[in-house]
Amino acid sequence: MKVEFAPINIPLARRIQTAAVIQWLFSFLLLGNTQCCWGVFIILLLGNYWFLPVLYALWLYLDWETPQTGGRRSKWVRNWTIWKYFTDYFPIHLIKTSDLDPSQNYLFGFHPHGILVAGAFGNFCTEYTGFKELFPGLTPYLHILPFWFGCPFFRDYALSTGVVSASKKSVSHVLNNDRGGNVAVIVIGGAEESLDAHPGSLSLNILKRRGFIKMGSGFSPFS
Repeated sequence: MKVEFAPINIPLARRIQTAAVIQWLFSFLLLGNTQCCWGVFIILLLGNYWFLPVLYALWLYLDWETPQTGGRRSKWVRNWTIWKYFTDYFPIHLIKTSDLDPSQNYLFGFHPHGILVAGAFGNFCTEYTGFKELFPGLTPYLHILPFWFGCPFFRDYALSTGVVSASKKSVSHVLNNDRGGNVAVIVIGGAEESLDAHPGSLSLNILKRRGFIKMGSGFSPFS
């Protein structure tokens, strides 16, 4: 193994795109690390600012069900300029193949998972691939493992982007909106599929994952 440094003449825009992806990776690897988050929580609790984690613990108790009841997205966070550079890095595109009636709810299946579902995040958790313009009147909800919402501080950051829990209760809440206009996005292969993410291969783990079909069959229309 050897380290290869990028050429000096790489355009500034490309360097910013790379920095945007790196910050996204570290937000998951560090902020999304349970031990790291709880470690910071305990350090604050044992220090002079003990009242901050105490107040946060109270907030956590009161807010515990939010990931299962539609989340708490922030338009401001979803429109951060850094997400434009993030989506341009790959680049990530959203291609529309059919019109969807905004008076209905929909269940989207996303594939492949990849390492950290960058494609799903770029399309459904930011406003820079044109989802709002392509599907006016629809609101996407990316469902992720409930595990992530047990990480102090990170859970609030994640919720602000529009992600919600992948529990049955959460998916049902999104799809049961009487006014329609909701899109539940499920990464079909789940975390298991991320282990099969290798360059040049595309594996879909679906044989034992039929729960989303059962969920979708209970709602009409099902997409």
